[in-house]
Amino acid sequence: MSDILSRFIKNPFGFIKRVIYKKFIGPRKYGNGSDYDAARYWEDRLSKYGDSLRGVGDEGKSDRENIEEYARDEKTFCDVCNGLDIDFKNASVLDIGCGTGFYTDILQRQGVKDYTGIDITSHYFEKLRERYPDYKFIKKDFTSEKHEGEYDLIIMIEVLEHIVNDDKLDSAMENVKRCLKKNGVFLISSIWEKGGRHMFYVRKWTLDEIKERFEGYLFSEPIPFRG
Repeated sequence: MSDILSRFIKNPFGFIKRVIYKKFIGPRKYGNGSDYDAARYWEDRLSKYGDSLRGVGDEGKSDRENIEEYARDEKTFCDVCNGLDIDFKNASVLDIGCGTGFYTDILQRQGVKDYTGIDITSHYFEKLRERYPDYKFIKKDFTSEKHEGEYDLIIMIEVLEHIVNDDKLDSAMENVKRCLKKNGVFLISSIWEKGGRHMFYVRKWTLDEIKERFEGYLFSEPIPFRG
């Protein structure tokens, strides 16, 4: 059974309501394509869900389902980093799209001392600064504003699909290349086999589209992440 069908069967009214919103209401409110106002969209979404992982996760799933899914994500993330021999205690880390601080918390528990979190909205920054007073949090649109700094590890997890056009992706990837140290590691998700526009706030990018922007860089084989 497909994921879409299972969601419809589980909650048909909620499913139809979300489809109508994302197909018709959302694009009118936040724009569609080059005029998409990502900062406003994420500010509203985080305000709506508060501390719930639905704010940054899957709105169509329950809190429990999101918690379970993010627990699997944490294991995948840590397994990948361990396989790459990431020296967390001595690494400088840039977290693009830090959101509610899910990966901030993981990185702190792994011993990271030099951490910078960037997000398009500062909605959650007050709480994050209270929890992680030694970490830096910067409000910035990484797809349009230049970022300076050098990092051993850059993570951009479940952010890529919310970059909705080529110009914004170009700008974001130029920032990554500028900030990634020699022999540094860039972890990115999610990559799709087939690209294209999905919703007003979602664009599916392929591995080839990412490789085009990182000529001469070494890529590892993609691994399953989510679903």
